[in-house]
Amino acid sequence: MITRLLKKVIIFDAFPKVDSGYQHKSPQGGFVTIIISIFLWFLIISEFREYWSSNQKYEFLVDRSINHKMQINVDITVDTPCMFLTVDLLDAAGEGIHFTDELKLFPTIFEVREAHHLGYQPEKEIALDVKKMMVDAAAKLIDTFDSDSDVVDNQKSACRIVGTLEVNKVTGNLHITAIGHGYSGNGRPVAANNILNFSHRIDEFSFGTLYPQLVNPLDNSIEIAEAHVEAFQYFISVVPTTYIDNFNRILLTNQYAVTDYTRIIDGLRQPGVPGIFFKYDIEPISVRITERSTTFSKFLTRLCGLVGGVWVTAGFVFKFANWIWMLLDQTIGNGINSTRRPNSTDSNINGTLYNGGVRYNHVDSGLHSDVNISLQKVASD
Repeated sequence: MITRLLKKVIIFDAFPKVDSGYQHKSPQGGFVTIIISIFLWFLIISEFREYWSSNQKYEFLVDRSINHKMQINVDITVDTPCMFLTVDLLDAAGEGIHFTDELKLFPTIFEVREAHHLGYQPEKEIALDVKKMMVDAAAKLIDTFDSDSDVVDNQKSACRIVGTLEVNKVTGNLHITAIGHGYSGNGRPVAANNILNFSHRIDEFSFGTLYPQLVNPLDNSIEIAEAHVEAFQYFISVVPTTYIDNFNRILLTNQYAVTDYTRIIDGLRQPGVPGIFFKYDIEPISVRITERSTTFSKFLTRLCGLVGGVWVTAGFVFKFANWIWMLLDQTIGNGINSTRRPNSTDSNINGTLYNGGVRYNHVDSGLHSDVNISLQKVASD
């Protein structure tokens, strides 16, 4: 029963087998197989790399959020003693806020470290781990930033400003200035011009929830002052951003673009207030970034199509090239044979010796009769 069933199933075999004795292999075919195998290997590697990587889809939407507040995260080191600095904000709503008491000011030393000038940072692609970033963001801000406990010496010439500010979600101007230069000191000592030095290093400057792993344009940047009374201005455009990873985890943050401008305050010719000014504007649009990767079923389908397509195409090309080669070989061979002429001296005499005589099977020569007569005489004698 089973044997009969198997015999009937044979007619549906879509993979006929050819006996190896009927297969013809050539050096040309082996060479082509090696080339195709190497090429196919590179294509397979590229498919694996694309499968392991993620694609990002960008969408621009109208910002429909109704949040009235926003936080600004700062970690800035200024090469001026803390006792002479003040941090303030003035927004488009006309509200002025003094933040010096809400931030942590640590006396420290001013170092360049690995900071770069704005605009000279190499661009890098960073894969976001949304889950880890959310866990890190749950920690307190003061635990995220080191307090430089090993250099809390009041004699240090620089000041590190660290903390989070809650501000209105409107256009504003956050500035770090010296007491007596724009703002009164309220009993604090006024800084003389020769004490001022607004060289600064920005380790963190971001909007919204703090994500230490998220790199912003101003992070790890540095500017060196060329004069005691100098103004550094940063013009920032903030864009609310929503990031959705492969597991549909949502990360709400803010991106921003920045340009800078520096000028030396020089009396009547260049009036102004020395300090560091961050002028930010909230854009009315938002960006939604959706991370998507290729599914395993789609990857497997593409891989099978790639391997099968390359081999089938290569087989057709090789057969066609082989057919062209054989056609040319036959054409050239027929042309050579048609130019040849028979030569009577190039005769071949085939024979076998038996019964004391010679039997000649075939003689292609004009001397056929003469040779035959001579041999007969020799035989009769």
